Amino acid sequence: MERTFDFTKFQEKIFPAWIQQFVSGDRTGEYSYKIGGPTSCYGTTDMLISRYIMDELDLNESEKDRWASVINQFHDEKTSWYRKKYTMHHREHTTAYAVAALHLMDRKPLQELKWKDPILKDEKSMEKWIEKVNWSIIWPGSHIVSGVPAVLAMTKEGTDEFYNWYFNWLDETADPDSGFWCRGLVHKLGMISKPTKHEMGGAFHMYYVYEYFNRKWKYPEKIVDHTLRLQHENGLWDKDVTYCIDLDGIYCLTRSSRNAGGYRDKNILEAVIKYLAEAERILNNEDFFFAKYTNSHVLTGALAAIAECQKFYPHLVKTTRPWKQSLDKACFI
Repeated sequence: MERTFDFTKFQEKIFPAWIQQFVSGDRTGEYSYKIGGPTSCYGTTDMLISRYIMDELDLNESEKDRWASVINQFHDEKTSWYRKKYTMHHREHTTAYAVAALHLMDRKPLQELKWKDPILKDEKSMEKWIEKVNWSIIWPGSHIVSGVPAVLAMTKEGTDEFYNWYFNWLDETADPDSGFWCRGLVHKLGMISKPTKHEMGGAFHMYYVYEYFNRKWKYPEKIVDHTLRLQHENGLWDKDVTYCIDLDGIYCLTRSSRNAGGYRDKNILEAVIKYLAEAERILNNEDFFFAKYTNSHVLTGALAAIAECQKFYPHLVKTTRPWKQSLDKACFI
């Protein structure tokens, strides 16, 4: 018998105390990445996206402007990329993440994005841009492949020529055996015999760009098969903490199955229940949660994973208010 997984304790008691640790100033939106640290690009954007997902972002227009000004202080006027101090993410991730946070408030970067021009010049330039990605380490590399088109979509600075080329290129290079992009040297040399969570996590970032444009990606059945295979017995796609990789897994299942007419829907329901049971245990265990979630960035993907479960299986998830999938409005996470 299915039961409801309850996140109200987390939302009403644990999360408010947790987020307070990261407040770094008096202005709306001032949050740090590290507990007790200075206001940072990831601190302010993580908390905005997390609060949006939980429907805890009740801002008037003036407050939105003030929060946008906190985010936009990290917009480099010379390069038009967003700057960050913490994390090892590519600048494309930092920039797309900042633009996504702004987009959730219907706000924009301070200026036009100068870095787009060399990419959009012609198809040869586009090809050069995408081939420079390290496809052997595609989980972080996919932040480049998805980040650029996501930013250009949200700011409306992309072109039809670019997106036609982009989706055609992705369609032509997707692996027929998995639906992922297994085109790095490690794949060509046979060093990876079966796709891992890295290939799945990398592919997820491209799927939500497809979704933003109401396009369907190729080989959805294969994606479901491999994503189910990669889920661990504990319900997660990694070890003992739920984070962005679980959003990657859940989203690959829900959206790919939908695109394939409900393919393996019973198996996906079982996978979702298994995930929610572990996520409920983790987020409602106050001591464990505070010990493991010690920066602003780890939690956001987990919240989006739960929101994705609630979107497709609302009877399984209890929250104070219905949560929102930020990817349904902003084309990056």
